[in-house]
Amino acid sequence: MTEGVRGRVLSLAQNPIMLKELRSRMRGSRAFVVLTVYLLFMVSLIALIYIPITLSIRMGSGPDLADVGKFVFAMIVLVQIFLVAFIAPAFTAGAISGEKQNQSYDLLRTTLLTPHQLVTGKTLSALGYVFLLIFASVPLQSIAFLLGGIALPELLIAELLVLVSAVAYALIGLYFSTVMRTTIGSTVATYAAALSLLVGIPFTLLFFTWMNEVVFYSYSLFARSWQIEALFQYGMMGLASFNLPLTVAVSEISLLEHNSYWGFTTSVYGGSVSHTIWLPSPWYLYLFWYALLAFVLYVACVRRISRIPN
Repeated sequence: MTEGVRGRVLSLAQNPIMLKELRSRMRGSRAFVVLTVYLLFMVSLIALIYIPITLSIRMGSGPDLADVGKFVFAMIVLVQIFLVAFIAPAFTAGAISGEKQNQSYDLLRTTLLTPHQLVTGKTLSALGYVFLLIFASVPLQSIAFLLGGIALPELLIAELLVLVSAVAYALIGLYFSTVMRTTIGSTVATYAAALSLLVGIPFTLLFFTWMNEVVFYSYSLFARSWQIEALFQYGMMGLASFNLPLTVAVSEISLLEHNSYWGFTTSVYGGSVSHTIWLPSPWYLYLFWYALLAFVLYVACVRRISRIPN
């Protein structure tokens, strides 16, 4: 490790905002109660799924253990998606607006902390606890891994998607916290944006699917070439790559049906002639888009804080 990289790591580890907020959060009993309740909920969920199915298998009926492993894995990932979409921004939605309401923001800005340090500290203090909750559930995911239904690359890809999502959603909350003057306004705007990404995109995808299947094909309003059909397929895959549940589902389908982590081939039709096109698996597209979103939001937060208030 070079001196420059070591210095940056030490600077992040010694960020006073991050240290102060993490200490205040972890010293109380609330953090451990939340962690305990979260793990108890996950264990209870897995037990409700695992015990009845294994009993039915022992009696000579029921699904294969690999299918049980896949279902357990899917439920844990679903809980983690809820965690990063609704809990991560909750820690940052009032990070700056709360300072403004408490009339401590101007005092904080007069310190030697740069806007970068302030944004980084607020973000890392929120993500530190969220990452703790995510990593605490990894041993539970190993149950699905041991059952044989999930391969190690699937586990790694799912955790990478969840971690990148946590960073992006936390920065969404922090951005609106710098824009809004009150924590209530920041929270409402944050969850409106989170719901748009989490729920709005699937409804949009369903609408375009309905347009494609019913309007264009059933009523034959337009005679489309295979190139237009291919563009439509790429557009649908690109839209799915903006939504975490869709990304996880489509990537898993790509793996199960085509045995590929990177993409698959499909046929499109123009008239009576079929053409084969290659569609990418959405998980790495999702990582690119949300890493870019997190970077843009980080820069926007720094610029907002750097402004001199009127």
